[in-house]
Amino acid sequence: MTQANLYDYKFSLLRNFGKTELKNYLEPKFVDYKKLYKTAYGSDTYSKISSILNEKVKKGYDDTEIDKDLFDALVYLSPERYYFLNMQTELTAERAITEIRSSSKYISYINRKLSQITNSQEKLISIRRDENKIIFLFKLGISELGILKENCAFYVPCVLDFENKHMEIRLNQYLLRNLNITTKMQLKDIITYLEDFCNKSLPLALTISRIGESKIHKGLYLLFIEESSKSLKLIKREVAKNEEKGNIKVTEKEIKESISKYLKEQLHIANPEPFVEKVISVKYQDTAINMKHKDFISDGGYIFGFSFIDRKITRSRNRNEEHKPVYQSKIYWNLKDLIKDYEEISELAIFWKFNKIEFGKKLSGKETDTDETFAEIELKELHNVLEIHYYVDHAESDIQPTSVNDRRIRERYVIQKIRSFVQ
Repeated sequence: MTQANLYDYKFSLLRNFGKTELKNYLEPKFVDYKKLYKTAYGSDTYSKISSILNEKVKKGYDDTEIDKDLFDALVYLSPERYYFLNMQTELTAERAITEIRSSSKYISYINRKLSQITNSQEKLISIRRDENKIIFLFKLGISELGILKENCAFYVPCVLDFENKHMEIRLNQYLLRNLNITTKMQLKDIITYLEDFCNKSLPLALTISRIGESKIHKGLYLLFIEESSKSLKLIKREVAKNEEKGNIKVTEKEIKESISKYLKEQLHIANPEPFVEKVISVKYQDTAINMKHKDFISDGGYIFGFSFIDRKITRSRNRNEEHKPVYQSKIYWNLKDLIKDYEEISELAIFWKFNKIEFGKKLSGKETDTDETFAEIELKELHNVLEIHYYVDHAESDIQPTSVNDRRIRERYVIQKIRSFVQ
C-alpha cells in the first residue's frame, strides 16, 4: 500500500477551518502555493487545498509541523465550550504517557496524524502529550454545514490535566448542533461516553467524577462575591470622590449618617436604619452608570451577567447583552443581599483583563497589547459538571501558533481563578 493511500487530508478535516485562515496559514509553507492552487484538482477551496496537501505528502513532504498546528487549533481554537470533571490520581503526565505507550491497545494512537486513514468506526483519532496534559482527540460524528450541508468532522478533545487534577471535554457547540441524523449525540451522552472511557478503558490509575451541582453553585457564589467586592470598592472610591467637599474627604460612614438623618428629619421615618442600605445602593448604582466602561476594565474586569435560583425554584437572570458591567443594573442591587442569604449562583458571566506574564500584577493602564490580554467567559453547571463558555470570534481566528499560545494563556488565567471549585 502506498503512502498516498495511508494519508489523506480529507475535506471533512479541513472544513473545521475557515478558507481564509487555511490559505493564510499554508501560503508561506509552499513557495509555489498560488501556482499549485490554480492547477489543483477540485471545484472548491477545501478540495483544492486537500489536493495540494495530499500531493505534497505523496512526494515526501514532511507535514509534521502542519499536522501539529492543525491539531493544536482543533484543541485550543475551535472549541468554545469546556466541561470540567474531577480527576483523582497520583500519576504525572510523564508517567501516564509511559503507561499508555506500554499498552498494545493504545500505543498506535500516540502522535497518530490527523490525516492517517483509519477505520470509519474508530472514534479515538490521536493521543498526544502537551506539557502536563495528555490529550485524547476523538471524532464523534459528522456535522453538516452551510447551504450545501458540507461534511465536517466533529472533533472532541478530552484533556487530562495532571497539574490541576481535572478532566476537560472541549467542543464546538455549533458543530454539535449540526451533527447529521446518523451521528446525532446529546451533550450528556458525550460527557458520559468520555467519563466512561477514562474510568473503564484507559490503562491508568485514575478516577474521573463529576463535580456536582451544589459545589459548582457554591463556587460560583464565592467567585461572585470576590468579583463584586472588587468592583464595589471601585464604586465606593468614586462615590467618595464625588462627595468631596473642597479638600475634605467624605467617608462611607458619613454618607450613611447623612442619609439616615435625611430619612428621619425630612421624611419622618421613625426607624430609618433598614432603609439606609437601599438608598445607598441606589447611589452606588447611579454612580456605576456614570462611570466609564474602561474604569472597570482597568480594575481587572467585572461581572456582566449572573443567574440566581431561589428555593421556590424561581429564576432571576441579569445579563447585559453588550457585556457591560452588571453593577449598572437595578436587578443586581436588588438581588445582592438575597444571593448572600442563599449563597448560590447558577450562572456567572465575567470579563477579566490581566497581565500575560504576571497574572497577579495590578494593571497600571500603561500596558501595551503585548503585555496584557483578556478572557470573556460564562460559567454554569450542566449535568453536574462545570461549563466554561469562552466568547471567541471565530471570524478573526487563525491557525498560527501565536493564536494557540494566546488561548493557552487565557485558559491558565481562568483555571487559576476557578481552581478552588474544580478540584
